Amino acid sequence: MGIKTIKTELKSAGGTYKIECTARNKTFILDEPEELGGSNGGMNPGEALLSALGGCKYIVAKMFYQKFDINLIKINIEMEGEIDLDALTNKANGNNKNQDIRVGFTKITTRWFVDANNTKEEIEKFISFVDAHCPMLDTMSNPPEFITEICGKKS
Repeated sequence: MGIKTIKTELKSAGGTYKIECTARNKTFILDEPEELGGSNGGMNPGEALLSALGGCKYIVAKMFYQKFDINLIKINIEMEGEIDLDALTNKANGNNKNQDIRVGFTKITTRWFVDANNTKEEIEKFISFVDAHCPMLDTMSNPPEFITEICGKKS
C-alpha cells in the first residue's frame, strides 16, 4: 500500500468551541463541556484522542487475532489519560507558565478486557504485538514532524 496521505477538515460549528471535523464523507463534532465554557456538543479533543488511540488498538487487534490463534469472543477497551488543565490556562504558576508543566497528557492507560479461550500469556503476547503495530501509538511515541502553514482566509 505504501505511503498514504490522510486529510481532515475542521470548521466552526457555532458556539464558543464547537467544531465540525470531516474526513472523507464522515463528520463528528468536537466541543468542550459546559464547565470549561463549551456547549457539551461532542467529545473534547482529549477524549477524541484517547478514543482514536483505543480505536486504533482495537482495529489492529481485530486484524491480527487469528494470526496469534486467539479464540476471540469479544474485546472491550477503556482509555484513561491524565492532563493538567491548569497548565493550559496558565493557572499553575500564577499566569507565568511553568515550563516544567506539560499542557498535554502526562500518562495514558489502556485497559484491555479480552474475552477469549486462551491463556493469560497468549493474550499478553498478542496485546504486546498490537501495541507494537498500532499506528496511533507509534505516532504518539515517535512524534512526526509538525508543519504549520498560515494560509489566510478560506472561502
